[in-house]
Amino acid sequence: MKIKTYIIDAFSEEAFKGNPAGVCLLEKPLTESQMLAIAAELNLSETAFLVPSPQDESNFSIRYFTPTVEIAFCGHATLASAKLVLDKRKLEKVTFVTHHNLVLQAIKEEEYISMRFPLYDYQPHPPLPNLYTALGLVTPLALYFSEDIKMLVLEVPTREILEQIKPDFSQLLQSTSSVNGLAVTTKSTDSEFDFYSRCFWPWVGINEDPVTGSAHSVLAKYWADRLQKTEMTAYQLSARGGHLHLTLIDEHTLEVRSQAQIVLEGTLQID
Repeated sequence: MKIKTYIIDAFSEEAFKGNPAGVCLLEKPLTESQMLAIAAELNLSETAFLVPSPQDESNFSIRYFTPTVEIAFCGHATLASAKLVLDKRKLEKVTFVTHHNLVLQAIKEEEYISMRFPLYDYQPHPPLPNLYTALGLVTPLALYFSEDIKMLVLEVPTREILEQIKPDFSQLLQSTSSVNGLAVTTKSTDSEFDFYSRCFWPWVGINEDPVTGSAHSVLAKYWADRLQKTEMTAYQLSARGGHLHLTLIDEHTLEVRSQAQIVLEGTLQID
């Protein structure tokens, strides 16, 4: 079986920045074991698998796999998939339906792609002393948790502290077993962005994710509450870096605008 396969850098206006995602364009569904094996072979933080609807060329089912597990939702792999379909099929709009029946839409807006993501809430979480230690933080800070994507949110005082974090990932894994990821964030003091973040997901096999779209489904709500704004710009301070334009449409819907670049396309051969 030959599978059209792509690597696409999401949340960046240039190649080799942002977050690379694998995208496999399928003619028919694969088994979970096949998709997991392909995701492990590509060894990117996420690989998306698309199956077109026989009734509508702009509708696709989508599933997301890390090299080790399937996850319910991945923002950067959704953006990468939208870039592929909108460009290759010359469409203005595409709709993805996830394995958990979440409906995601993407629209082409000149050089940008606009997507509608869910907006997730968060609640206070009890302190996790071992987590602070794993991050090299001396002072315990307020911790929050989003049940929807099982992600912790931790705000640190400055960008400098955020940039200097060098997690002990083994200790971080041992600090809690009930989460998928951790977003560490801080308010921006410059005029270009409203807030910065870094995202750590060793619980699903990704130590530091370059740019995490799904995390901003929580971070957008978190910073909207603090800044009293419904439109924000965000930057994820990984080594590759990536930017997002965020607009809260209503209490359940987030618009994310950014860019993506196709950097590799080929054919994957499997038995």
